[in-house]
Amino acid sequence: MKRTWHCELCNHQRKNLEHGSICNLTKRKPDFNRKCPKKLFSTKLKSQLKEVNIVYERALNDKSPIYSSVSFGLIGLSLFGIGVYFLKYIISLIDFMKSPSEYLIVKLYLFPLFFFILSYKLLSHCVKIYNVYIQKAREAKLKKDRVDAVLVVYGITYNIDVQLHPNYRS
Repeated sequence: MKRTWHCELCNHQRKNLEHGSICNLTKRKPDFNRKCPKKLFSTKLKSQLKEVNIVYERALNDKSPIYSSVSFGLIGLSLFGIGVYFLKYIISLIDFMKSPSEYLIVKLYLFPLFFFILSYKLLSHCVKIYNVYIQKAREAKLKKDRVDAVLVVYGITYNIDVQLHPNYRS
């Protein structure tokens, strides 16, 4: 655990462009071993607890990215299947023709190619939505775990009940 994690919850923390996070009492970087003897957890801790727990609960309860990812994935797979069907149909149609021109063959092959490109776009969008969702959930959990790890060192426990309004946006 980094010492600056303690400072992020302490009211004595000051940020300095030259030195980074410093203690306003000692005017130095944190240099304690396990616990800071000069800590002052009050307003900053309360706001951090509220913020990380709200963001964490929101990440756990927000299922809309999963639904949209699945929807885009199903539509993308359906379009891919339609493209395969049209490709098979065009191949059988070309075999049926006696001597089609190369121009006509290229035109016919563009139709399933359009479906393949569209399905690729939708499937890649599906993966992107899901990856962003996973990244936000992991980041929220990491921030919550950092705050909880610091509080364990000082023997501070909390019980928080987060109830989000359905229209809440983080």
